[in-house]
Amino acid sequence: MSDGEAAQPTEDSAPSVCLCIPTFRRPQGLRKLLAYVAQLSYGGSFRIIVVENDAQGQAGAKIVEEFARDYPFPLTCVVEPERGHTFACNCAFRAACLDAMPSTYIAMLDDDEYPEPNWLAELVGVALKYDAELVGGPVFPVFDAPEHWLVKTGVYAPTRFATGRVPMIYGSGNMMIRRSTLEKYLDEPFSNDFAFTGGGDEEFFWRCRREGRTFAWADDAPVFETTPASRTTLSYLLRRRFRAGTGATRVERKLAGNIGSAARRWLKALGLIGTAVLSLPFAAFGGRKAIVHSLIIAARGTGRIAAEFGILYEEYR
Repeated sequence: MSDGEAAQPTEDSAPSVCLCIPTFRRPQGLRKLLAYVAQLSYGGSFRIIVVENDAQGQAGAKIVEEFARDYPFPLTCVVEPERGHTFACNCAFRAACLDAMPSTYIAMLDDDEYPEPNWLAELVGVALKYDAELVGGPVFPVFDAPEHWLVKTGVYAPTRFATGRVPMIYGSGNMMIRRSTLEKYLDEPFSNDFAFTGGGDEEFFWRCRREGRTFAWADDAPVFETTPASRTTLSYLLRRRFRAGTGATRVERKLAGNIGSAARRWLKALGLIGTAVLSLPFAAFGGRKAIVHSLIIAARGTGRIAAEFGILYEEYR
């Protein structure tokens, strides 16, 4: 075993885990995810809570009812009537923490993802080895159109780190948190200001880091994200990077809202746009890949400036 590898817990030592899955109008994605979760190799006590965020249609709730009859793990569904990703996540967190027999760890996956069989064992192993309160792992896109030229530019490659302690993680699509830590934030773990824009998870991680929580990365705990053709377009990519820019600025304004931080925010935004403008003439000689990289830098910088004036892109509205 290398220094970066975490020993997986045995069945006798494995802590209990509750997996939270927020879902909204993706019944086939949820069906696929639950089929993969059923194959997890984790030996400890394990249960799943699905939060249905479409109180009218409840297609996800129907999928849970179908699977629960003979599912290998306890599987329940809660309906969150307030629309928005953060409302669904927070509902799941509360249900997991306030359960009569709460789990040691709370994990989360999105309803357009699916894990490898050893995913959960790897997350738990890293959490135990590095005594981390929050653990994240990579999310690899799986494309409906893998031959599309945008896919080949590499811009969809996930953020990755070496397994071990990290300053912070950045997304809830593949994460686990110690229940005793999450309980300290149950009033509103993911800020509902980000319900339709995304970024509530990043704001939560920033708060946790500021308060001294410990983070680790499990690079051998991947999950895979179904990526339809509608997401392999330049317009989608630029909107996504614009949103990332607005989200970063909103988090920084909320958690470090002083004059010095404002100056740093503007320098970052103008630096990104300046870099993009200066690089574009040279990118023309580098082909479409180089041009796309310049454009997404510009989109992120533009998003940062837009957020300073309250202009937001509600991707999940």
